[in-house]
Amino acid sequence: MTDILCIVAHPDDEVVGMGGTILKCLEEGKSVTTIIFSYGEKSHPHIKEKIIARTRVGETKKLDEMLNRGSIFFGLTEGKITEEAETLDVTKKLANLIKKHKPKKIFTHTSSDPHRDHRAVNKIVEDALKQVAYKGELLTFEVWNITGESSPAVYVDITPYFRKKLALMRIYESQRHFIYALIVPVITRARLYGRKNNCRYAEKFYKIK
Repeated sequence: MTDILCIVAHPDDEVVGMGGTILKCLEEGKSVTTIIFSYGEKSHPHIKEKIIARTRVGETKKLDEMLNRGSIFFGLTEGKITEEAETLDVTKKLANLIKKHKPKKIFTHTSSDPHRDHRAVNKIVEDALKQVAYKGELLTFEVWNITGESSPAVYVDITPYFRKKLALMRIYESQRHFIYALIVPVITRARLYGRKNNCRYAEKFYKIK
C-alpha cells in the first residue's frame, strides 16, 4: 500500500510538477510511489538510447534512495506511449497496480499539457481509474505552461521545501539543458501560486475527483 501515487510520462516530471508536495508528504510520514511510463531515452538524439535510459534510471534510483520512495518503470518508448499502451494492455497493468497499492491520492499530468506523452498518460490514468472504480482523490499538475484548464485549483504551500525541490531537479544531470530551461518558469509559477495561497511558494493542482 502507498499513500501517494505519482504517475508520469518521464523521469523527473513529478519533481518538476510537484517536487515540493512530495517532500512535504514524505516529511509528514506519508509513503510515495512513482510510476514512470518511459525512460525518456530520446532526450539526446546524438547518444544511444540505451545509454540515456540507463542514465535516467540511475538518476531516478539515486532520488529514490535520497527520498526513501519507490519507483516503477513501465519501459514504454518515449513518444509512442499511446500506441504501445494499446498493444501492451498498459491500462490493465496500471489498474492492477492501483488495486495493489490502494493509494489515497493519485497525481498525474493535466490533460491540458502541451506534451503529447503527458496527455497520453493522463488518459491512460483516467481509463485505469474507471476500471477499478477508484474512490480516492485524483489531482493533476503542470510541467509545461498550460491554458484552458477548468477544474478547481488546489494550492499546496511548499515554502519550506522549495529550495530542496530545485536541488532535486538538478539531480537529473543528464537533462540539465531541459531542467535549467525550466528553472525560471518553476520559480515564477511557485511565486505566483504562493501569492494566490498567501504564502511565498506554492504548487498548483487541479482536482479532478
